[in-house]
Amino acid sequence: MGINMKETNKKSPLQILGNLDLSFTVILLAGLIALTFAGVLKRYIFRSPISWMEEVQGLLFMWITFIGGGAAFRKAAHVSVEILVDSLPQKIGAVIERLDVLIQLVILGYLCRQEFVYYFQLISTGKVTNLLRLPYSVAYLALPIGGVLMIVSMLWASYQHYVRGIDLKGGETE
Repeated sequence: MGINMKETNKKSPLQILGNLDLSFTVILLAGLIALTFAGVLKRYIFRSPISWMEEVQGLLFMWITFIGGGAAFRKAAHVSVEILVDSLPQKIGAVIERLDVLIQLVILGYLCRQEFVYYFQLISTGKVTNLLRLPYSVAYLALPIGGVLMIVSMLWASYQHYVRGIDLKGGETE
């Protein structure tokens, strides 16, 4: 008795490249979880805390947040309250949704600009972290990278939704 194996879903190189940020974020999250678990064991079982753990946890959390933000835009995974828009007539709701996208892009553009300004200030100061002596310009590189990724992902998600008619939460749009 044979098993009918369907062809596996092969991803194109563009899809793989498009999800590198998500893969990177998952790896960082796994590292954060492992580090936190090791820190708990070391502190409470061996009575010797890892001195640099809090610094690394903060940096990992920042990288996860900023790099993962782009993936959240692409997958339409940000929290949204749509009760008001859903209660309006369809045409008005569509206008409000497009206005919402425009406002989000303006805000992301402003924040991205500020992230670059802050990042270049960090480069000019040459400051380093307290324990690891890691340059802040390396530690905070997640800000401008994440800002650009969020804008690109927002534009891509808007294109998929409004031009191609794909509902990113699943299914086709009406």
